[in-house]
Amino acid sequence: MLLWDRLYHQESLYPATWAALPWLWQIAGRHTGAVAPLFDFFAHLLALAKRAPASYCAYEGLPLSGADLGHWHVSAPPAMIPPADALFEALVVWIEPWAVQVCRALNTLIEGADRAQAAHYLRGVTAWEHPEHESFERALGFLADGWSIKEMLYTLEADEDVPFHMSAREISFAAQEAARLQGLCPDLATDIRALVDVVSTDRPETPTQPHPDQMPLFR
Repeated sequence: MLLWDRLYHQESLYPATWAALPWLWQIAGRHTGAVAPLFDFFAHLLALAKRAPASYCAYEGLPLSGADLGHWHVSAPPAMIPPADALFEALVVWIEPWAVQVCRALNTLIEGADRAQAAHYLRGVTAWEHPEHESFERALGFLADGWSIKEMLYTLEADEDVPFHMSAREISFAAQEAARLQGLCPDLATDIRALVDVVSTDRPETPTQPHPDQMPLFR
């Protein structure tokens, strides 16, 4: 309840989310019973951190200045700004090496995990280490929620606001991930290969044809 209600809400991260991380990291290292729920939380945080942070944030929900702590109708108390600045600066330095360790641990936890849990872990790793593969990360989110490939693609293709499209580069990356996961989580590897097969089939017959914006270069 603390993690999913107090430190996170409806795919939103907050300054308190990030400020709690060093303490949560210590808990994960000292209490084996806390590892599973905490790494579930860490994976979700990584999946959202680089998605669309505001211009005044280092990561989603982590402002660069204490002055940005206020709500739109409540300003941050002036006395709070200097210590908040120092905290946020220290967090930005701390987060990068922390995330490297978390990604390494998540890749280890994938082995032996069920399909949905493995997809959840992989989503966090992919979003943090390869944010350019946003469509693949988006698909992993559906797999983490237990959707089938057919159900997922039907829903994504019906989303007019955010059209789903995997580039050739993303398809290649997903295929490589499926091969890597074969010995770690065969069920997830199978699903990713199925996704690759479907989106590859849906691509144009001549994928090497220049994009319309590039046509003047070939005239």
